[in-house]
Amino acid sequence: MIALVTDSTAPLTHAEAEKFGICVVPHSYTVDGTAYLENYTDENPGYTDRLSRASRYATAQCTPSAFATAFRQLLAQGCDVLCIVLSSRLSGAWTSAVTAARALGNAHITVLDSHLTAGALFFALLRTGEESLRGVSLSQLSDRFRTIEKEVGVAFSVEDMRALRRSHRLNFTSQSVNTILNRRPVFTLEGGAIVTRGQTRGRAERVRMLTQMVPENAKRLMVQGFGSAQIAASLAHMVRRRFPQAELLQRELGPVLSTHLGTQAVAVSWCLR
Repeated sequence: MIALVTDSTAPLTHAEAEKFGICVVPHSYTVDGTAYLENYTDENPGYTDRLSRASRYATAQCTPSAFATAFRQLLAQGCDVLCIVLSSRLSGAWTSAVTAARALGNAHITVLDSHLTAGALFFALLRTGEESLRGVSLSQLSDRFRTIEKEVGVAFSVEDMRALRRSHRLNFTSQSVNTILNRRPVFTLEGGAIVTRGQTRGRAERVRMLTQMVPENAKRLMVQGFGSAQIAASLAHMVRRRFPQAELLQRELGPVLSTHLGTQAVAVSWCLR
């Protein structure tokens, strides 16, 4: 049996993680000197108000020891372990997972850089879980993930650039983008890096461009937001109108991603299968 391990930027509920056999290793975040663990997406109470009122906040990636603990528990249950974490260009979680796997020195652990995060990572994990039910080997499932990775994607927009600039997750081109004159940038992840896809003027155009970023053959969709209930609701409505037959989920972005994107951030993720 193959067990999946991921990090907490994948917006999984506790029930979904149990259903699909996915072990979630938490990131942590600190607000005004108090540290919190990022849990399942339905087990992060109060973080929206907490971050909105904060004068100081920071995040910390999953530690090697946290990954090692998860790996040991799963190996003891007789599982092979496939660990799939958010893009290494956004976080050091991949390095932590690789460090833990090497320390254990076990051939039954494989760590992959997903080049994804948020809803795109969620859908990639679900697709990988579905493939694992076919009885494939660890190496075969690892190879198949690279195909799955191409079937998912995410586009997002922020209200202003301050939080993203502080996070140092932007390339040079994206660093030059401004949020002035009511213009709001739209980004995607390309090869795990944040890439600017254009700028919009006003909420309606912002929602319209995000919707247009979704491929026409998308089968599963997720809308996420932080401090942007009205914008996220408008995006979900437009996505539903364009894709009436697709499955649509609505989730919060979670405290760690929200810290790096800022209030009124909104995202749409998709899966082609």
